[in-house]
Amino acid sequence: MIHRGQTVENVVRRSGFSLTKLAAKLEISRNTLYNKFNNANLSYRLIQEIGHAIHYDFSLDFPEMTKEEYTTGKKDNHLITLESKYAVLLEKHIKLLEILVKIANQAEHHSLKQELDKLMEEGI
Repeated sequence: MIHRGQTVENVVRRSGFSLTKLAAKLEISRNTLYNKFNNANLSYRLIQEIGHAIHYDFSLDFPEMTKEEYTTGKKDNHLITLESKYAVLLEKHIKLLEILVKIANQAEHHSLKQELDKLMEEGI
């Protein structure tokens, strides 16, 4: 059985494309990228994204990966759901940071307590 992660890593390294730049394009850390390369069953979706980033057609290395699968740029429903949840959490995080700034500035303690209570009720 072919190790997809190792195959992709070898292609990337032969291409001369910087692993740091690749990780940045994929919006992941270099460590995460190395961990992905260790995955023998690396997803075709990620392989596709790496191929686009380094301008390489991985369907040559993985003939079982159909051209249709390789060329579609559609996000699956699971990814869209995760992005939506992330956006909500990010908004709550920003709100929490704003509250912490108020605490740091020693201002409006009563209204600060009310804002914290409201956030706690919302489930943050």
